Amino acid sequence: MFSIPGWITAAVAGSSVAILLCGPVCAADRFVTAVVSTHPVAYYRLASTSGKSEVGATTYQASGGATSADPGIAGSHFVRLDGQDGCILTTQAGGPASAASIMAWVNLEGLPAEEHHFFYVAGESENGNDLDLQFELDNVLRFYTASGGNLDFIPPLATLVHQWHMIVATVDTASRTRVIYWDGKLAASDNIGGIASKRGTFSIGASTVFGGRFLKGGVAEVALWDRALTAREIAAIWAAGKPRTGSRTSTRSAPAGQSPFATTAKIEAGDVSGPIQLKREEQIALMFLTAMQQIESDCQSQRKSACTYDQVVSRLRFDPKADPNYIYTLAAKGMAWEAHATAKRPGLDGFFILSRSVPVTEAYYSTSGTASAADKELTDRSIAGDSFVR
Repeated sequence: MFSIPGWITAAVAGSSVAILLCGPVCAADRFVTAVVSTHPVAYYRLASTSGKSEVGATTYQASGGATSADPGIAGSHFVRLDGQDGCILTTQAGGPASAASIMAWVNLEGLPAEEHHFFYVAGESENGNDLDLQFELDNVLRFYTASGGNLDFIPPLATLVHQWHMIVATVDTASRTRVIYWDGKLAASDNIGGIASKRGTFSIGASTVFGGRFLKGGVAEVALWDRALTAREIAAIWAAGKPRTGSRTSTRSAPAGQSPFATTAKIEAGDVSGPIQLKREEQIALMFLTAMQQIESDCQSQRKSACTYDQVVSRLRFDPKADPNYIYTLAAKGMAWEAHATAKRPGLDGFFILSRSVPVTEAYYSTSGTASAADKELTDRSIAGDSFVR
């Protein structure tokens, strides 16, 4: 948990805390056991920016814009790639002969169509003998296994960004089958097959042959097999890794109100009289304003000027306009800025944050739904969990 009495720093606000009931060791053991039992050639959990495969003797090393972050799948860390030059190289070369499977959990922080380049997930690139899994400029996931032709799947765009997804792609050249699985379920298949005997270097987040295809987002639990996994095996791996209510992650927060924003964060606030009770809708509003505060703090310290509303929104994980409960406004001039969260319906508090200079920030709330500097001051705010900042 981090507290925000009246100001905030980017380092503190960007931290993440997972609240686990089963515990990371329990969840990790269950997931790792499910993967290892299927006998992969290589399996990289990516709990740090360098390490060893869970099977065999190969290793991996991140380079460029790659950092370790948490929480990922099964309570573990993951590697976040910046979409510019971050990637992960391994010492695994070749392996698959007549069949292959690739697994990766990804959490995209943007779309290829918006970033204007492919997002490479994982594979062994080779001219004329592909084994490549990637998102392309139309945001479609494609699996290449020969030279040119591919199997494609169109993921639901509304859930593609800022959510973890398990991708598995399999190919069997003997039976001439290719399959893409999305979150444990069959998503696409054909009877094209591909070329046997893959010889390239296995890479994650960028191709070693086709330049500029840097994935933007989180990646974890990447594995390679020299056979085509069955649908039953993939379903078992998915079941071991997906979030479980009451066992892997608990929100431990006020009951969720109507909100389109995926978050398990716990938000608390208080005034001079002590803690105040917040509805989940109000907690979401404070998450938005706190995220705006963090971004504006960066702008003040780095740009020496407050950022505009559009500049701030471009760095948020979610569009504030999608909140059915609040209207968000932000005004900036010179080094000063102020942001409002005004309730759309009765019964919700309004919030107001302003700053005239770094690092001083004031926050206020009102039960009327519209807050100003004349209302009650929030003397304490705390958030445990994720942030609405990209």
